Amino acid sequence: MKTVDIELIGLGDRGMTALRLLLQLARRLPIRITSLRDTDPQRVGAAEALLQKSATAINICGHDATLSGQSVPLTYICTDWTSHAALAIEAMHKGRHAAVEVPAALTLDELHALVQTSDATHRHCMMLENCCYDPDILSAIARIRDGEIGDIVHAEGTYYHTLGDRWTTWRLEMNRRQRGDLYPTHELAPICMALAPDRMQTLVSMDSSAATGPATYAKHTGQAAPDFRNGDHTVTLIRTEQGRTILLRHDVLTALPYQRLFHVVGTRGVITVNDDGSKSHDSLTQAMNESIITALANDRMPDFTIRDTAPWCAVTPLSSLSIERGFAPVAFPQF
Repeated sequence: MKTVDIELIGLGDRGMTALRLLLQLARRLPIRITSLRDTDPQRVGAAEALLQKSATAINICGHDATLSGQSVPLTYICTDWTSHAALAIEAMHKGRHAAVEVPAALTLDELHALVQTSDATHRHCMMLENCCYDPDILSAIARIRDGEIGDIVHAEGTYYHTLGDRWTTWRLEMNRRQRGDLYPTHELAPICMALAPDRMQTLVSMDSSAATGPATYAKHTGQAAPDFRNGDHTVTLIRTEQGRTILLRHDVLTALPYQRLFHVVGTRGVITVNDDGSKSHDSLTQAMNESIITALANDRMPDFTIRDTAPWCAVTPLSSLSIERGFAPVAFPQF
């Protein structure tokens, strides 16, 4: 097994959690943290202090660490959404594999650029979609693939997660500027795993009025937002090449309780898994991290490449396009 040398970019809440989990993995996997990057020097200092406290001898810290020929360079990106694609592309051009937080990109052009860069550089770009590693979801998918509910005809996914004080203003800013399903992959990725090797073909989205958004924005930023665009509730209907339908629901503004729903309907039954917020997502993230590190250290393909995840991320720009065109159907691009 080769050593995986990790450059961690973005040291906010998500990045510090990632660092803590990676340090835990380093006790039994060949991991080295070789670089820490953030625009805030205080965050870098806090991360370096955490790194120095680690008792794991294999970890080293240095912004210009020398990579050995027996190492696999990986850039692990935990910044805000707007910089994900650019940083992943930068990493691949530098000869590194890229593991990028959700969503990997925000536009179709960025998604095509990620695919093309991965092809040109022969480097993996992996989106850090930890919900694909939910053990209840994986068990349900195994049952579906074993034919327990017959042929799949329909699936539904829900993402309800009210934006609260723990969210920084950039998340609200994204909702102020754009309509559509801005965060579809937590519920959609497991559905696509269950439906594979089918392909999403056509999408139609519709949203409610932006009734709650302006007040929420004013509460957390102190500024009025009469131009707040994203509706309180967005629904997206997708049809696949094999004639299945997928219904997605997105709501991060109303007081609906947290829900991440996986619901698959077959010709002989139904399988449903519902995360009500009580599950630890750290355990899902750690299972995902272990899978990525083990694959890279053993020269194996990761579970998902950018060709798998690009269609999942494409729902965001496509849903916006559908709404802007008067809730019209739009086609998925081929990645």
